[in-house]
Amino acid sequence: MLSYRLDDISKGFANVSKNTSSNTYTFDYPCESYSDCTDYVISFPPGVYKFELYGASGGSFPGMVSSYQYSDGTCTKSEIVSAYHGNTHCIANGSRGGAGGYISGIISLSHRLTSYATIGGRGNYSYTQKYCDVESDFYLDNMIKGGYGGGGYASNCYYSERISRAGSGGGQTAVKFHKNDLWHRVIVAGAGGGSDNYHVDRINQGEDDGSGGPGGGSVAQGYWYSHQYTDERMASAVSGFTFGSGESAQRDKSKNPNGVTVSRGSDDRPGSGAGWFGGFAGHDGNGGAGGGSSFVLTNENIEELSQKTFTAHDTFYNNPITAEYGFTAKDGYKFSEVKTVPGIWDENGRLIVTVLDFISLPSCNMICFVRIHDFLFFFLFLDPK
Repeated sequence: MLSYRLDDISKGFANVSKNTSSNTYTFDYPCESYSDCTDYVISFPPGVYKFELYGASGGSFPGMVSSYQYSDGTCTKSEIVSAYHGNTHCIANGSRGGAGGYISGIISLSHRLTSYATIGGRGNYSYTQKYCDVESDFYLDNMIKGGYGGGGYASNCYYSERISRAGSGGGQTAVKFHKNDLWHRVIVAGAGGGSDNYHVDRINQGEDDGSGGPGGGSVAQGYWYSHQYTDERMASAVSGFTFGSGESAQRDKSKNPNGVTVSRGSDDRPGSGAGWFGGFAGHDGNGGAGGGSSFVLTNENIEELSQKTFTAHDTFYNNPITAEYGFTAKDGYKFSEVKTVPGIWDENGRLIVTVLDFISLPSCNMICFVRIHDFLFFFLFLDPK
């Protein structure tokens, strides 16, 4: 049986449901605030477990998060979305928010383990003050915070009730073993990027003021600029905006040397989704922001990862911290039967843990000493259950 609690009980309440017939625990977002939350602390006894993670979606006008959409306008088939218990559908309209990705894997744990689970917060589509000003729209206190779990901030901008707002990036859903930091993540579901402002009086499906890319997959999507998809900058298994966080909107340009070098357009600029690596922002008044990549620790990548260091910045590319990845092959943490599907989840993230088998270790029930003549016999009785 799993035991769990919140890391900081002042932030919210555990939002966990258990299905006894399927031995499944569902960990949902535990906080009222979409951006200020806490992690679950979960204790796993020895056993075999299936982990299923959904990243959060990027901020968008209500109902405007689409299933993964290809550059030709087609989407991931609804049968695939349903097969992995997603909740999105294909939306042809522009100014869409990026959906969160799905990833799953099975792992065998030989000893009791403490883990930390981040459930990503959905990005917010909003404004903080009723104006657009090239200076103050990018003041930190005026920006739209990203979803909990590393989502990028969006800038403030308000023209009118029908033309206003930008969406911040969604937060990653991630499980970490032993330590609660980015370098001890073992499985991650990437989050979707935020959308630009949605023109409520435009019915034409060709209108697109900027759509966010969905999160998930070993390579996440970029973003849409004026109805054109751009794949110049994408988060992947080896690179992105930064390790663990999506990019926030900037007034002039990206601070990442691989990011957008010159910003364009007005101040309605969305934030990117978080992931193993976070997505890049478009820094454009007519552009969206990219999704974050997914990740899982496997037998195929552990040797390479164990020799690498990663540098993590915050969502504005400040405060860099460099550290080695937390695990090596000898630790034995390797997932198998991995499935990953980008862009099938709307709303806050989710973690589902299914107990496939508990590994029972022998326990000592009785020790008996018998002395016969000059010999001492020692009997140890083990309970195999």
